[in-house]
Amino acid sequence: MSKNLINVSELSKKDILDLIELANNFKSEDCLDYRNENLFPDKKIVSIFCEPSTRTKLSFEIAAHNLGAKFIDFDLANSSMQKGETLEDTLDAMEMMGVDLCILRHTESVIHDFAKNFTNMQFINAGEGSISHPTQSLIDLMTISESKEKFENLKITIVGDLDHSRVVNSFLEAIQIMDFKSITFCGHPDLCKNLIKR
Repeated sequence: MSKNLINVSELSKKDILDLIELANNFKSEDCLDYRNENLFPDKKIVSIFCEPSTRTKLSFEIAAHNLGAKFIDFDLANSSMQKGETLEDTLDAMEMMGVDLCILRHTESVIHDFAKNFTNMQFINAGEGSISHPTQSLIDLMTISESKEKFENLKITIVGDLDHSRVVNSFLEAIQIMDFKSITFCGHPDLCKNLIKR
C-alpha cells in the first residue's frame, strides 16, 4: 500500500479489507464511539482545507487526537497565503518544520502532485475538486461490510447529484475493486448529464 492515500484506485482489494478490519478494531463495545490509542505521540498532523467542511474536517481531527498525534488545524484565512504565498511554499515550510502528514482538501486536482514533490511528508486526500473523495468511499465500504457478509453479488443503487459528486467517483473506483453484481444510478436528469454521455 502507498504511504499516501490519494485515490482509491491505488489500493488493492486486500488493502481495503485490511483498512476496514483495522478500523473495526478501534470500535468501542457499544459501536457508538472509537477507543483512544496513543499510537502516534511523536507525529505532527496538519489539516489544510481550502474549501469549507464540517464532518470530514472534524472526523480527521478527532481521529488524530484519538491516535495521540499532535494535530495542527491550519488557519488558511490568517496565513501568509493571504499575502501571496503559494500552497506549495506553505507545504515546503511545513515539511521543514517536521510535519509528518498533511490532510488536504482542495478545489482543484493538485494533491497527487504535492505528494510526489514532498516526499518527507505523507498526504491524505480529504476531497479534491469534483473528482475524488477516497476516505468517504472507504467509510461507505465499511458501512456495507457492517450489514453484508461479502461484497460480491451486491446490487447497488447510487442516488443523487451524479455529475458533481466526488464521492460517487471514488465509490465507483472502490466498488470495482471489491466486485459487485450490478450498479443502478438514480438522479434528476439535469444532474446526470455527464453520466448519460459515458
